[in-house]
Amino acid sequence: MHEDTEKELRARLTRLTGAARTRPLLELFQILADRYWRAGPGRPAALPALDEAIDCLAEAYGHLRPGDPMRAQAAGHLGWFLGTRQIAHGGPESDRPRAIGLLEEALAATNLPPMFTFIARLTLGQLHLTSVVRGFQSLDMSTLLAGTGHRPDLTEADRAIDCFQQVLAGHLLSTEMAEGTQAMLTCAETVRDLFVGLDAGTGIDFEPMMRAMATLQEVQRRTADGVNAGTMPRLPNLLGGRSTATVDTLDFPVTVLHGPEPVLLHGPEPVPGAGDRVRPSAAPVDPAALRRALRERVAGGGDPHAALAALLRPDAPPPPAGLVDDLVGLATSVTHAAGATATAADRIVLAVALYLRGRDDADDGWGDADDDAGAAAVALSAAADALPADPSGAVPLAVDLARLLDGRNPEGRVCDALHDRFAPVAQALRGVRVQALAWPRPDGTRLLLHTDDGRFRDGRPDGALPPRVVVVGTEPLPDDDAVISHVTSARQAGELAGRVPLRVTEAPVLVVDPRGGHDEASLVRLCRRLYPRAVVLGRADGGSDGPGTPEEVRRRLDASMLHLTCGVSATGTLELAGSTDLDIAAITGRTTRTATEGGLVVLPPTGSGSGPLAEAFLAAGFTGVVGWARPVPRPVATLMLAVLHTGLVRGGLRPAAAVRSVRRWLASPDRRTPAGLAPAPMDVTGPALADPGYRSAMVYHGI
Repeated sequence: MHEDTEKELRARLTRLTGAARTRPLLELFQILADRYWRAGPGRPAALPALDEAIDCLAEAYGHLRPGDPMRAQAAGHLGWFLGTRQIAHGGPESDRPRAIGLLEEALAATNLPPMFTFIARLTLGQLHLTSVVRGFQSLDMSTLLAGTGHRPDLTEADRAIDCFQQVLAGHLLSTEMAEGTQAMLTCAETVRDLFVGLDAGTGIDFEPMMRAMATLQEVQRRTADGVNAGTMPRLPNLLGGRSTATVDTLDFPVTVLHGPEPVLLHGPEPVPGAGDRVRPSAAPVDPAALRRALRERVAGGGDPHAALAALLRPDAPPPPAGLVDDLVGLATSVTHAAGATATAADRIVLAVALYLRGRDDADDGWGDADDDAGAAAVALSAAADALPADPSGAVPLAVDLARLLDGRNPEGRVCDALHDRFAPVAQALRGVRVQALAWPRPDGTRLLLHTDDGRFRDGRPDGALPPRVVVVGTEPLPDDDAVISHVTSARQAGELAGRVPLRVTEAPVLVVDPRGGHDEASLVRLCRRLYPRAVVLGRADGGSDGPGTPEEVRRRLDASMLHLTCGVSATGTLELAGSTDLDIAAITGRTTRTATEGGLVVLPPTGSGSGPLAEAFLAAGFTGVVGWARPVPRPVATLMLAVLHTGLVRGGLRPAAAVRSVRRWLASPDRRTPAGLAPAPMDVTGPALADPGYRSAMVYHGI
């Protein structure tokens, strides 16, 4: 009977695509799941049925929309089976975070039948306990007792304890299952209390742990004997989930497994004194682990935004089988696990996955073919408010998706919603004569937000930029005509546009080689002439106003122009006079003049730490920072900085325009040594300075 049904289901699936496959996939899953349980959990011969059952259910789950009453039940079953593969068969480690995310999703649902809740909670407890026990078994006891060993994550022990306690309190277990669950609870409590006692200095007693493991191993042996003897009952029908609430618990299969070689746990009595400790009701699933799994699935370690953008292209080949369903499942798990902390990028990835799933789906009675597009629009709308602050490059992907959704449903006006969110930024930039805000795309093109009308448009095919453009991100753009500056997000661009830049000559500060090894005498002499009112800190010819200690520099963060000639550590700290450095936290914590005006910072040409330092100075109230995308040789940097300062003072240029003047000077075959820079650090007439890498090395952060 099963063989005929299975053959018919497989034949139907070859003729169906998209959501039309959902019901036959669930039916085929039931057959494969039953085959697995009858073959025996943990046995190698049963693994192919388990693998295929997981694949079927994963695809079906991907077709079930958020809010579908079947979705939570499918999530619980899929998490259960992934957990079984990880625990009982030594499956891939990626099964564990994926299973935890799915089980947490199922437990968060309000419509999950009690029996499904029981299974999800028991499996979740086992997954957390497995991690704790494996961590305990891998410990080096000598380093542990010395207090230097790596400890298991006790939040996982707490979550396992909470799960097992709730399972036992439900009184849904057979005697044997209750004994196994109590054994796991005791083990989790024992590990937790062992390390709590060690940290408290009350000593360590391994005997309860050994008893717990021995007892649970015996329970495990008896459970495995029952399964291997073929007594595992048939799995209740997932499609008949509403009736499952009344299923006899003795007819519902539960495995208590810890891998191909059982090594689990129990002590005959709970550990005294642990019950009065407050335990968290839930240990959060790590969204970062789920994001890594999602990134690996879509891009294999590459750029996930580029991979998703490629899938959205109308001429893109069909994605590999199962990819879109996996993306929907993983993206849903990420947003669920992250909750209120889900980022705009998280929601955009979910929206793209939903759109891809519904793009070519046909309606077979499981819902309108446009439902996925509608769900994608909802997910995109949920991300829209946070998109202006997004630093991850999700904005071009969101705009591409919005255009596709509007093309499918012109009444949706998804693009208009995005334009509304970015309107304040466009207005602020228009007020400071910026023509466009640009996002580089992975394929080398650019997305532009034009400030005159607040509309998104693609950049010109030849790559030419408007005369004044602000770029989101740090990627240098090879354009010697446009005045270019960089920000981390659209929101930062809008905020910086509201600051008033000080005249660089008003209250300049020169920090000159305070620790030695970075002497630029000719540049310092030029800067003294350009900035006669400058406060000089450090080791400079002609004397200085102080040695240039971190505290002295920190007190001068209200400078109109702060030029730094010093070392920069790998972590982005400034190496100043004395034995201590000025770190990013100290810079960020210092407020400059007012919230509406600020000066300019010129960073040392090391390349290392330039980005974080630039962000720290902007956070401290400066309006702009001249930084470096990469290190350049000292003679070249000296010439570039001389051209920069000459443009700022004698040319009266704004910082972004002064940086462009440096690019143009390097590109010119008629370049001359900047006036007042003597002696010149190198021959400026040779071809060496024409290296394109030098032209893109100096970058301006700000407006």
